[in-house]
Amino acid sequence: MAETLDLRRAPMQCGECNQRFGADATFCPFDGTKLHSSVWEPAADPLIGRVIDDRYEVAGILGEGGMGTVYRVRHRALDRFFALKVLRRDLASDPDLAARFLREARATAMVRHPNIVAITDFGRLDGDVPYFVMEQLVGETLARTIKTGGPLPAGLGVKIVLQIAAALGAAHDAKIVHRDLKPDNVFLLGRPDRDVDVRIVDFGAAMILGASRTTKTGIVFGTPHYMSPEQASGQPVDHRADVYALGVIMYEMFTGRVPFVADTYMGVLTQHMFVKPVPPSQVTEHARSLGALEDVLLRALEKKPEQRQATMHELAEDIRRVSSFGADGTLHVAPLGGAPLATSRPVFKLANELEPPARDEIEASIATRPTVRRRRLRARTWVVYGAVVLGVATLALVAQRLVASRTAEEPPTAKTASLGSDVPSGTPAPPAPQVQPSPPQPTLAPASVAAAPAPSLAPTARPAPAPSATSKRRAAAPPPSMGTDFADPWAK
Repeated sequence: MAETLDLRRAPMQCGECNQRFGADATFCPFDGTKLHSSVWEPAADPLIGRVIDDRYEVAGILGEGGMGTVYRVRHRALDRFFALKVLRRDLASDPDLAARFLREARATAMVRHPNIVAITDFGRLDGDVPYFVMEQLVGETLARTIKTGGPLPAGLGVKIVLQIAAALGAAHDAKIVHRDLKPDNVFLLGRPDRDVDVRIVDFGAAMILGASRTTKTGIVFGTPHYMSPEQASGQPVDHRADVYALGVIMYEMFTGRVPFVADTYMGVLTQHMFVKPVPPSQVTEHARSLGALEDVLLRALEKKPEQRQATMHELAEDIRRVSSFGADGTLHVAPLGGAPLATSRPVFKLANELEPPARDEIEASIATRPTVRRRRLRARTWVVYGAVVLGVATLALVAQRLVASRTAEEPPTAKTASLGSDVPSGTPAPPAPQVQPSPPQPTLAPASVAAAPAPSLAPTARPAPAPSATSKRRAAAPPPSMGTDFADPWAK
């Protein structure tokens, strides 16, 4: 089996520039035109049968892609087979691209990870065409697996994604971004229905070809169906472009199709930049069992890089948080929207604390902690009862003291003062007359004395003398309404 292309399938060819690309390519990265199947004769390749650098004997062709051709070679000293990838001659004519090709090969060789293809050697063919040697992979690409078998089982898909995330996480830690992640560059070793083993190939391919001077204006290199929005719009990219590409791969694995399809190269890029993907559960019945994995997938497909998972490690952690494998290998997934995802965006705790809980949050709390809830309700009930009893007792005490104070302050009546002990004990006392004070005048003394209650309560007190007619007239006179300086009409 080929490293980038199945031998049973011919590569795709551009009708305008006549360049050949992988069998799963759709558009030409140099002019954007749609590709068609080509007539391929591997046996006619001039390198077959040659010995490169006195070490590698070319035995045949494994495949052909956008960067060049992959050959199956035998190391003459070790008697082992490897894969040798040669850069296309039209690209090798650019010294900058040739140097970048080798630089990327060296950088990839520095990343030691079991899920990244091992690069063992590199050099130049005929003095000007660079090549590098890597381990020969026996199996098939993820693209071929999806095209022949349709959507993958959720358990197998999770295993593949976790290995891809681990490999790219190690590459990102080494400051290497793939930039052209797609199912054609994900190789599955062995049988997919067993313990799958993943290898990632073609690091740096998009950056190398994207810098080609033969690329037409307005065309952004890369496989458009897996390209991030920032890459599609020609903006600078970082490792989060690989996070987006892995989200597209997850979408294709679980639905059997990519999220965005169009008849033109730019049509696909436009959808990546502005169109929201349809959730997988609404595409096929098969994807409805994904549960919370759909949340992880859709977050990786966010248009803005800062809204995706910040790293491949965070994406893998999100997957592990919502899914797990049982002892029998069965995948268990949390329900859709049921497990919170980690986020690198700031969380304003004050607003969250002030916000009242939602109904589903209350129901979840009641269902998960019934004993604690009952205890809290009992405690709150006793607190309310105690507060009510204390309030009633306080009001009763205040009312009692108020009545007692009013009784103590009530003055004795005039009749009681004048009669003394002659008043029966059961007779109620009449109310005390309200006498308005008058200014002290010598001539009004009898009237004042008659109006005021007797100061003495002794039983031998004499009754007051009867007032005269003049005194009666003076007492009946209305009190003055202004000041104290007025003329007395009865003083004459």
